[in-house]
Amino acid sequence: MTRRLILSFTLAALALAQQRPATTAKPTYGGTVPPSYKDLKYPPLNPIKIPPVERYTLPNGMTIFLVEDHEIPVVNAQALVRAGDRYDPANKGGLSDITLKVMRTGGTTSRSGDDLDKELDRLAASVETSSGGASASGSVFVLREDAEKGITILADVMRNPAFPQEKIDLAKIDMRDSISRRNDSADAIHYREMGRLLYGKNSPYAALVEYTDVDSIARQDLIDYHKQYFQPESTYMAVWGDFKAADMKALIERTFGSWPKGGKPKPPVPPVDRAAQAKGLYQITKDDINQSTIDIGMLLGQYNDPDYASLRVMTQILGGGFSSRLFQRIRTKEGLAYAAYAGYSAQFDRPGSWFASVSTKSESTVKALSLMREEITRMRDTEVTDDELKLAKDSILKGEAFDYDSTGKIVGRLLTYAYYGYPADFLQKSRAAVEKVTKADVSRVARQYLNDNGFVTLVLGKPKDFDKPLNTLGPVSEIDISIPPPKGEEVKESTPESANAGRALLEKARAAHGGPAIAKVKDYVSKLDLTVNTPQGEFPMKSEATISTAGKSLMKMTTPMGEIQQGFDGKTVWLKSPQGVRDMSNMVDQARNTTLRETIALLNHFDQPGYTVQSLGKTKLDGKDVEAVLVKNEANKFQVRVLIDPATGLLAGKIYQGQVPMAGAGEITESLSDLREVEGVKLPFRSVMTNNGKKAVEQRIAEIKVNTGVPDSAFAKPQ
Repeated sequence: MTRRLILSFTLAALALAQQRPATTAKPTYGGTVPPSYKDLKYPPLNPIKIPPVERYTLPNGMTIFLVEDHEIPVVNAQALVRAGDRYDPANKGGLSDITLKVMRTGGTTSRSGDDLDKELDRLAASVETSSGGASASGSVFVLREDAEKGITILADVMRNPAFPQEKIDLAKIDMRDSISRRNDSADAIHYREMGRLLYGKNSPYAALVEYTDVDSIARQDLIDYHKQYFQPESTYMAVWGDFKAADMKALIERTFGSWPKGGKPKPPVPPVDRAAQAKGLYQITKDDINQSTIDIGMLLGQYNDPDYASLRVMTQILGGGFSSRLFQRIRTKEGLAYAAYAGYSAQFDRPGSWFASVSTKSESTVKALSLMREEITRMRDTEVTDDELKLAKDSILKGEAFDYDSTGKIVGRLLTYAYYGYPADFLQKSRAAVEKVTKADVSRVARQYLNDNGFVTLVLGKPKDFDKPLNTLGPVSEIDISIPPPKGEEVKESTPESANAGRALLEKARAAHGGPAIAKVKDYVSKLDLTVNTPQGEFPMKSEATISTAGKSLMKMTTPMGEIQQGFDGKTVWLKSPQGVRDMSNMVDQARNTTLRETIALLNHFDQPGYTVQSLGKTKLDGKDVEAVLVKNEANKFQVRVLIDPATGLLAGKIYQGQVPMAGAGEITESLSDLREVEGVKLPFRSVMTNNGKKAVEQRIAEIKVNTGVPDSAFAKPQ
């Protein structure tokens, strides 16, 4: 009945509308509609309400914030500890990240990480630990009725980590994998390298973690790190949610109150060397993309800098939204950019960075950069308008409302202020400072800070597609983003005697594996059964490898998520998965080296131009004596130690720096066995790979077909 009434009413309204004569009068909605959106009037924003916060300090020095919030029956806690990535030793980058990860995954002295996972799953709760640049953190989310269990687990994790070796090994594998993939994303490369230009390559605020750092980290380093930095007097914790303050204070006293003082001094803030900031124009070449990312940047001050508010407003006018100068000029008017903006990333206790950024197609790179420079100069030399000033201030103040739309965000901000020694009313003071900014203030800071000589400019893209050579704008320095490989065993200098001995051993191996028959192989297809060792146990997979002796490859792997293919056409690497096809330019060297390490390729190529060989003498493989020969090709960044059975001349194994599934990068030792003859060539049908001494993959060949006539199109990227 109700729906029929609504329908009848709607039809009647439509009929009346059709009978009404046309009119030019503007409708009104509680008043006359303004002629322009610019004339719309809005009431002032409601003030940000800070909930009642109880702050106190335990006798052991731990600072606590409590906020009752009875809207939802949950309890949250977050703790900040004076630690973080910036305190990693120079030769042990990644130590803080690994320590904090294993604190959680490895469990405590009273419960394993796996038991901890089961308990938290049962409670529908979470406890996490992580390391940031300037702090380490621990957190818990739990239902109200399980608050005591959740807070108790968090205290146990923070106070009594067990650091089991198997979890450390897994964390190191994850970090090695991250290193190997750090050039996958153009945006990530650009952001990382801009930081290194601003702070200096040796700064703790821009240091890269390398394979050698990860390899040098031992369990004792994690124990020492925890003892050095995790102490109650260096810890600030906020708890908010559905509880009574008196009950929560008693719970915190039971769980954290007995944590003894560490007595370690507060770690100093590592200084920023402003002289280390690069100047001028820099370029990163990435030939697998069709757009450029451009940054113009410099170091600026902290949040408590007297000019912070004026710099925020100036930056907003220049590049803080759709109406900003950069956006209007470069995107709206010229149509050159996907994105055009500016930002000021101030920091609490060290200089932050200021930047203007544009993303554009390769063919408009130099023009876009020239326009960026023009707009920055105009910002410095011309006064802003009243409308620009008002809009910028409104955008900042109204945009901040979303930073304080929950109790958790507000409490988190208060916790951060306390951690860095800022006043509790810093939020209100910073908003008031923005409201007071004048056009004269904006002009003053623009003239003072937007100095051409103080900028560093970074362009990442495909230079051969640029509209003009980048050096038309000034001298250009190229940045090398190649990833240093894991450190292998030191090798003595080659001598004529060791080179001759190495060639003789490889010639013997070539004869033992089939001699002339090897040279006749043009391609081969192998069907493989793989068993990958993971921390959760063995993981079987099936794969098919198609190899061309011209240096091309195609791998097909069946996984629970569907078939995955990886192709290498000699120049580019692509990956096809159920999610689509994408380029894998960072894997070109790895794919090429994998192809060159194949037994047939090794025995065919070792005496060709560009290759050097060197006998390394006798060594052991699986307890047996073998002869080691180093094979290198500097142009291809290729190196492998070939292990040869001195009795038969057959290859017994290979040692190289590389990656295997689920084990990350490291020194791979490949043991070869079960040699069978296929079309006159002896090939290993079984191999076992160890990564840094631990078994990672066992591979068994079910079938090999030689000279199948695979066309080059089989290796091409799917369209």
